[in-house]
Amino acid sequence: MPPADLLKLIRTMLGTGLSYEEADQIAKATVPVTAEAGSLIFSEGDGAEGLMLLATGTVEVLRTTRTGRMQTVATVEAPTVLGEMSLLLERNHTASVRAQTDCELHQLSKTQFSRLRQSESLAAYKLIATIAAVLAHRLQRMDDKVIEMSATTSAPAAAPVEELTAFKQKLFSEWSF
Repeated sequence: MPPADLLKLIRTMLGTGLSYEEADQIAKATVPVTAEAGSLIFSEGDGAEGLMLLATGTVEVLRTTRTGRMQTVATVEAPTVLGEMSLLLERNHTASVRAQTDCELHQLSKTQFSRLRQSESLAAYKLIATIAAVLAHRLQRMDDKVIEMSATTSAPAAAPVEELTAFKQKLFSEWSF
């Protein structure tokens, strides 16, 4: 991907609030990665290495069920970010991501992000704000899904709704700001 296209993509994915200079700082800190259709980009439970910018392609996000089966929880098309929590938290990946099509990605490693933060790069702090917005949007979608499920389920199927509600409560109680 030409550098000018990468800068435009970064500003699209991470917010137009980034100046071209700030987008360039992030672009220079990333490493290009390719993934063939069907390949795992990262696996649930593996150590997280950083944020992935999905430049082209489509991926599926998978979680392991209680029975050990992989279940698709989302299909995501470029441009978007993946693994964004890994920049902020010291946790393993909470889901697997598999390429459905050939994908072009750019990885911003934890180390490079840390260097940006330590140099007091405004780009790093704008990236944190963007990640917060992405996570808030995803949480809102989860809330909407819980409400939808609780409104349409009958009494015998209420257990999954209770489980989702407990999960949501756990998210709020474990997050500290």
